Amino acid sequence: MAKKQNVLIIPDVQLPYHDPTALRKIIKVAEDHQPDRIVQIGDLIDLPMVSRWTKGGAGEYALTLQEHITRTKEEFFSPLRKVAPQATIEWLSGNHDERITDYISKYGYPLKALSALSMENLFELNKFDISYVKGPHRIASNVYALHGHECGGYTSTLNLWDQKFQKRYGSQFSYVFGHTHQPGIISRASGWGGDVTPRFTMNVGSIMDPTQVTYVKDGSVNWTMSFAWIEDDGKRTWPELVLMYDRMFRFKGERY
Repeated sequence: MAKKQNVLIIPDVQLPYHDPTALRKIIKVAEDHQPDRIVQIGDLIDLPMVSRWTKGGAGEYALTLQEHITRTKEEFFSPLRKVAPQATIEWLSGNHDERITDYISKYGYPLKALSALSMENLFELNKFDISYVKGPHRIASNVYALHGHECGGYTSTLNLWDQKFQKRYGSQFSYVFGHTHQPGIISRASGWGGDVTPRFTMNVGSIMDPTQVTYVKDGSVNWTMSFAWIEDDGKRTWPELVLMYDRMFRFKGERY
């Protein structure tokens, strides 16, 4: 018999440009409701100093990489593992997370051979019993998680993302992703004669602090802070997208 499980899905964080209050509240949800599995959807850390956008500029020479890695361990991995000691915790690789390995590949290729520079070792993932995985990654019955950058390109609507994933990975699955910071969920179904199989595609959004988004010149972003929860009975899945307003939300009858 397939295993029943509850899955907490944490959106794009982009530490240190995240909203600390929103992150603490999501970790509190993990403490209060003890999910069997926790999946961070990617872009956990921003890593601007090794971004292609700062190449050749002052940002490339900022000596803050270790500080940002340390903060990620102290503000995310450590408190999350403390409140959910039994949960399976997975960090999905996002395009921002991959900036370190991309930078090494482009500008210091021989360093790829150093195990000390792997994401697992840089972030001490073994210490926290956390896995660093690549999408698409199965997280529930017929549900796959991916950050959104894996299949290349960019689309403007949730419908187009849904079509993109179906074409690339198959229409028989449901999908959970992030990347665009725009939460939403759509459903589809197939079947006939009353035997209908539902599937969904859900964007879990982000908890990035909009005031830190300096590349949006007028400060306006079409984002909503959010996270998601999936109940899986081993055969069927029920997704729940939780939206925040002024960093507040209701979940399972409780206000956070």
